[in-house]
Amino acid sequence: IDGPLNTWPISWKQITKSINVTEYERYPSHVMSAIDRVRDKIPRKGFRGSATLRYTNEPNLVRGFSNMARSDTDLSASVGFTEESIEANVTVNYRDNVINNNVNFDSSYIAAHIGNWSLYAGAIDRWWGPGQDNTLLLGTNARPMMSAGFRRNDPKAFKSKWLNWIGPWTWDMFVANMGDNREIPDALMAGIRLGIEPIKNLEIGLSRTMQLCGQGRPCNFNTWTKSIIAIGDLDNTGSVNEPGNQLASIDLSYSFNIDDKSFKIYAEGTAEDEHIIVPFQFARLIGVTYTNPVGEKGDKISLNIELSDSGNVAAWLFGRRRAGIIYNHFIYKSGHRFDGRTLGHSFDNDSKLASITAAYTRHNGDTYRFSLRNANINFDDTPRNIVSFNRQKYQSAEFSASKALNFGFIEINVTFQTKARTLTQDILPRLAGGLTWRIDI
Repeated sequence: IDGPLNTWPISWKQITKSINVTEYERYPSHVMSAIDRVRDKIPRKGFRGSATLRYTNEPNLVRGFSNMARSDTDLSASVGFTEESIEANVTVNYRDNVINNNVNFDSSYIAAHIGNWSLYAGAIDRWWGPGQDNTLLLGTNARPMMSAGFRRNDPKAFKSKWLNWIGPWTWDMFVANMGDNREIPDALMAGIRLGIEPIKNLEIGLSRTMQLCGQGRPCNFNTWTKSIIAIGDLDNTGSVNEPGNQLASIDLSYSFNIDDKSFKIYAEGTAEDEHIIVPFQFARLIGVTYTNPVGEKGDKISLNIELSDSGNVAAWLFGRRRAGIIYNHFIYKSGHRFDGRTLGHSFDNDSKLASITAAYTRHNGDTYRFSLRNANINFDDTPRNIVSFNRQKYQSAEFSASKALNFGFIEINVTFQTKARTLTQDILPRLAGGLTWRIDI
């Protein structure tokens, strides 16, 4: 698929233009199988619907890039509509044993396509960055917030010789309401992401989030201007007069092939602050993914290794640490979080996670995945971590299998884990299991 791929969701226009039948026949069988699986998922024009049942005895502490149950019983019914210039989806979710409303409309949206741009509104999951098991700025660890924004559909390069050098590029910008169940109710979050591909398969992503406004806080033109420019003392005043709370992120990834084997190396750095213009106080993430075909039918195996550290250091690789910084703020005390979970790293600030994931995918889409994780949660013993009040270790081994059957799509997962004591889920059970069953109409 041409263009940057580390901004989720990806537009179908970007995907479909790269999988023309007459062009992909030269690819090896495991790539052909992947193309066929993607083509099967392209939304058809007109109406569509689905129903999903998810059940678990304990929601996963680490969600990764997945769509697992958020509560013991998680039921969803969805009706969608797709045409050339507009698409919409209404999803009603029921979740048992949750603190707030049992019913929500997560994954509902409406989007209007105008030229090469989409104007959208809804509760949309985002994953900004190349990480597979974790991300630092925006991921699916927390529920999606209600937001409105605009994004670019086809990441084609500029025609101008002055700008053509940045290659294919994507853009996404939104404003979200963070809800009323927080220290400052109805605070807003604005997000901006630019993805470019100046060299084939080299992707660079630049992201910002800005937390501002809310009950009792200024929300005028001057507030927004200072927050967007954010140079020097315009935003980072250290007083109650500063407009808000910001995070900035840069991520890089490079993909390449050696014979029939594929590799992707990637890194992400998310800064909590800035000094003059240069960001500093970084959380870090690095990883590598290896993919190898198996047999002649189109099966493949992949291996991902990823390390993440949500503690701050002054520079990306070294420097002085500051405890409890990355997802907290002295004005917006609920921080970079929504509905009790962090918008970024699964273990909140001052935590490290190492993970190894092996996945075997058959040509028909059956997938078997095994993950090992080792974490050090709240290693600075800061009271500003929402997962754990004190330093503790966490290890887990997770197995999942998925298969498409005549009566729908089935996925099961089983996790063996340490009995960590968490603030979000109390004492974790040694054994956790889950089931997902989806029927498409």
